Amino acid sequence: MSEQDRQIIYKNTPQANRYHGLINQGSTCYLNSVLQVLFMTEDFREAVTRNSEENPHTEFLDHHLKALFDDLQYHTVYTYKITQKLGINNVYEQRDAAEYFERVLGMTSPDASKIFHGQLANKTTCSKDHIQD
Repeated sequence: MSEQDRQIIYKNTPQANRYHGLINQGSTCYLNSVLQVLFMTEDFREAVTRNSEENPHTEFLDHHLKALFDDLQYHTVYTYKITQKLGINNVYEQRDAAEYFERVLGMTSPDASKIFHGQLANKTTCSKDHIQD
């Protein structure tokens, strides 16, 4: 089936039936949550696809994410290649989703990772009303 045929089927499928899940390898729900957020973020998905097509031999995680996202549009998917690429050896150990969100973004192309950006500001006020920025 061609990519064009897949897109036609996808667009003609009711929205409630368009999305599929990720199979939990053990205790990888933290990673599955991150991957689902990234998949549902259209700008990120498009940036990963664009970088993967323009740079097929890149060291970034984009190629693996694109393959996962492509499969996820049509069926439930395992995340073996992603966990391997992230260096997750013990899939039965619960980890922090925020940590893996940052790790995934750190391993994607700059175009993809810049979609999620922010600025951290810290303001400390002491008990004598002195402010330090």
